[in-house]
Amino acid sequence: MGIIQRLFNLFRSNANDLLDKAEDPEKMLQQMLADLEVQKRKAKQQMTEALALQKGLERDTEKEHKEADKWEKKAILAVQNEKDDLAKEALTRKKEYLRRATDFEKQLEMHRNNAEALRNSYQTMEDKIDEIKRKKGILSAKQKQAEAQEKIYQTMEGLGDTSGTMETIERMEEKVENMQARAEAYQEISLESDKDSLESKFEELEHDSTDLDVELLELKKRSALPAPEEETDKK
Repeated sequence: MGIIQRLFNLFRSNANDLLDKAEDPEKMLQQMLADLEVQKRKAKQQMTEALALQKGLERDTEKEHKEADKWEKKAILAVQNEKDDLAKEALTRKKEYLRRATDFEKQLEMHRNNAEALRNSYQTMEDKIDEIKRKKGILSAKQKQAEAQEKIYQTMEGLGDTSGTMETIERMEEKVENMQARAEAYQEISLESDKDSLESKFEELEHDSTDLDVELLELKKRSALPAPEEETDKK
């Protein structure tokens, strides 16, 4: 196995591990953020209501204490005027307001604890949303990189598998070479054929000329005439 194929298998394995963990990580995180934003709006509304209730309890508590102080002053005034019965009634009213103020204080303390827990949960939710947003950006980039790597190495794998293409090219090369060999053979045969034809014509011409000379010589001998070479010498 070549190094490119090994690298391909390694990167494809890493990409598949990431992609197989979730159908679409980016969309899932986006949906999670949307759900948390809805919860955040609800929590913010509850915090607003809790703060309004807290303010109301604080006003009610303060009001009860003021009323208790007022009845204490009236009791003092009754004592100063030697009206003990009236002073007792004033003190009874004071105790009632103090008791009610104490009840409001208990409710206020409990409500403050609940409101603080709600604020802490709200802050935790905001931190979680910020963290998810950061991770969403990183995971989105990793997902896109993994998808790109997958496509790249799929393409590389396809480009690497060229056995069928090479076989086809080799067959075509062999076919062309055979065609060239046949063409060269035809050319050679044609040239040889032309050469043979031309040589045969000259051979025929030479043969005809020789036959005529022999026949002419024989004719002159029969006629007692000198041969052509002898006549030439005499001249």
